[in-house]
Amino acid sequence: MIRALTIPLAFALLLAAGAPAAARGDRDRDQAHLREAAAQGQVIPLGRLIAEVRSRPPYNDMTYLGGPQFDARRMIYALKFMDGSQVVVVYVDARTGRIVGRRP
Repeated sequence: MIRALTIPLAFALLLAAGAPAAARGDRDRDQAHLREAAAQGQVIPLGRLIAEVRSRPPYNDMTYLGGPQFDARRMIYALKFMDGSQVVVVYVDARTGRIVGRRP
């Protein structure tokens, strides 16, 4: 009985150990895609994008938290702001600078 559980458990642990590497690979591919798009002038430089969002109400009264995330498939940045005690995530189109969503 114990031997029957050992093989599936070992396999599950191997899969779980590989998950962070796979996620890191996705992130690396996203960053490479972003660099290529920026070099071709297809996206707004991140610094300018952040400055533009921070200049707009209500984000001009919020603290930018840094650590932007990029979705290469959709070409969307997720920017985090602090509004009082609440974290607000603003989704911005990297090509146009248009705010396309917000949570909460």
